[in-house]
Amino acid sequence: MTRSAGADTLTGLQVLVTRPEAQAEAWADTLRARGAHAVVAPLLTLSPVSTSEAKQAIKQCILDFDLYQKAIFVSQNAVAYAFEWLEDYWPQLPIRIEYYGVGERTGRALEAYGVPVTAWQSDGAMNSEALLAAPELQSVAGERIVIFRGVGGRGVLAETLRERGARVDYCELYQRQCPDDAATQLNQALVELNETPLMVALHSGETLENFHQVRRALPSDQARRLARGTLLVPGERVAQQARALGYTRVLTAENATDPGMLAALERAAIDPTLLQTDGTHDCD
Repeated sequence: MTRSAGADTLTGLQVLVTRPEAQAEAWADTLRARGAHAVVAPLLTLSPVSTSEAKQAIKQCILDFDLYQKAIFVSQNAVAYAFEWLEDYWPQLPIRIEYYGVGERTGRALEAYGVPVTAWQSDGAMNSEALLAAPELQSVAGERIVIFRGVGGRGVLAETLRERGARVDYCELYQRQCPDDAATQLNQALVELNETPLMVALHSGETLENFHQVRRALPSDQARRLARGTLLVPGERVAQQARALGYTRVLTAENATDPGMLAALERAAIDPTLLQTDGTHDCD
């Protein structure tokens, strides 16, 4: 018999939720509604850039917004931070700018601001490489393109568009950091989780890096317990990153969306062999 949506499809799974605090509880509630024991320990925090130089760079980019032909937003957070600035300086947005989002959630976030989105992905990888395959981004020689994002991050979008002849600028709006109390929160989460198999949900490569660093700073018994867990990651790129760090149990979701990550968890609940080691070297 087929189980209906919202049924206890995750009964027996323990999931450590590491998303930023503002998004973590909603994701945890989704898992709990399906029978999982989900505990939150955020391993990533977002905050607006704070230096006068960074703020001035944003202001200049926003003032020049009408000079661009295309605007790319890398995440729903980038949309939120960008429109805080855009709404201050552009009560009516400039015309003839094409808007692009990396992933479905980013595209939906743009639409929520009433912006017509030229291209975003509704399935598949939903990453920078997938967006770069859009027909509208193939012939961009001579065009000016702005990428709204956080400080740092991957450079594949700008590098590829520059190779195609575009002039690309970054508008870096926020910074991503590991919370100061991450180790304390991980310790508390482990108290709430029992010794049965553990799933650690990591929605990005940066969250994976934070997890790895914080885990190694924990007492050895807790560090080993986390290393024995299964890491749920979005896409093969982050899966390879996890294996390179030495993690032997890696479950790969198609993408970082809630449906994508949930589908991977449900596959693991049905087929526990997916939680077994993939044969790579042990994590220290």
